[in-house]
Order: sequence, then structure tokens, then C-alpha cells
Amino acid sequence: MKNYINLIKYHINFIENKGKCGLLLTIICLVAALGIGWPQAKALQQLELETAAMKRSSNGLPRQQLAPSPQVALKAFYQMLPAEQEATLLLNQMLDIAEQHQLIPEKVDYVRNRQSTAQFSRYQLNLPLKGHYPDIRHFIADIMVAFPSIALSEITLKRDETQGDQVEARLKLTLYLHKDGQ
Repeated sequence: MKNYINLIKYHINFIENKGKCGLLLTIICLVAALGIGWPQAKALQQLELETAAMKRSSNGLPRQQLAPSPQVALKAFYQMLPAEQEATLLLNQMLDIAEQHQLIPEKVDYVRNRQSTAQFSRYQLNLPLKGHYPDIRHFIADIMVAFPSIALSEITLKRDETQGDQVEARLKLTLYLHKDGQ
């Protein structure tokens, strides 16, 4: 053993100071890795054993239902929708947002689709706009944020001049509303 240590000392004497620093840092890293990694590996192994034991013990027990039933989820969805009687107010708010973006539609066509079996109604909106492309894009983003119950069904963009900055846009939106009295 003493000869082995003397042999190591002999070889270390030939290494320059930079090499000795590198060797010392390598030894420190190995000691730190063992000092940190080994306890972590033991803790991980213990957690895996506990998880396996929990799985074995819960096999005979009924599982709790974490998600609500489909009826409860559907009812919550319908309650999230704005009431049908708020349609004109929502349309006015939408036009106010368009005005904030310097977009004034010439006309707004809308059709109410109401199915007797569904608890919601849909307003199909055709909204022709003319303005700068960034303004139209920001308008769409703002109404999607302001009205979570609205869907952008279709968008058509048209530019008459390739060098012009004015864009004609035709938006088809669907506004979902909760039926009154349900």
C-alpha cells in the first residue's frame, strides 16, 4: 500500500500547477456528486417504494371521481354564456371596440339561430370592415378576449392596391348566448 502511495506521489510531482488544480477540482466534483447524488438516489428509491405500496393498497378501493359529471359540466358551460337578452348590449360593445381601433363597419348583418332542443342560441354576425391590417388584427384579438363566448368562423381579407395600406376585411363571427328562462 505504501508503495502505491509513493507511486502516486511520484507521478503527481511531474504534473504542473495547472494540472494539479484540474486534478483537485475533479476530485472535489466527484466527492460533491457522491455527497449529493447518493442521498438523492436513496430518497428517490424510498419514494418509489412508497408509491408502489400505495398503489397496492388502493387496488381494492373504489376510485373517487375527480371530474364532474357531464351534466354538471354542461350546466356550468351554459351558465358561463351571456344571457340572450344581452345580445344588443354585447353588439354595441363590439362596435365600441371597433371604433377604438378606428374601424367603423358600414353595416352589421346578424341572424339569430335558435334551436328548440339546445339551451343556447347563436348569433351569426357578418361584419365588413375597412382599415389598416394591424388595427383589424388587434380588433379581432380584443373581441376574442372581451367576449369568451364568441367564435371567429371566417375571415376574408382583400387589398385593392398592393402598395396601399387599407385592407377590406369581412369577419363572420358566431356569438353564443344562453337562452332566456332556461
